[in-house]
Amino acid sequence: ATAVAAPRLIVFQGAADSTVHAMNAGRLVARAAALAGARPRVEEVLEVNDRRVARSIALGSNGAPAVELWMIDGAGHAWSGGSPDGSYADARGPDASAEMLRFFLGR
Repeated sequence: ATAVAAPRLIVFQGAADSTVHAMNAGRLVARAAALAGARPRVEEVLEVNDRRVARSIALGSNGAPAVELWMIDGAGHAWSGGSPDGSYADARGPDASAEMLRFFLGR
């Protein structure tokens, strides 16, 4: 059998989401970090458009982020950073699309 690398994971969770409980995000992140053998998390608090965002990062064995969790205060069940014209979109951000590109394509 050939060893398979653990997939990288980035999760955005609205702390006010009444559709998907925040506990699910925590469980996904913990499982992915364990599979990746990720080191303890680096945690930081960001301010995005007057909104508090707690960002947790688990580093893989190569020192690069293997798992990230963005917990967004005041956000409900919506795409973070989406168009204000869209349904289930929260234009206040952070911009989930841009952060996913950074996470998956950045070196």
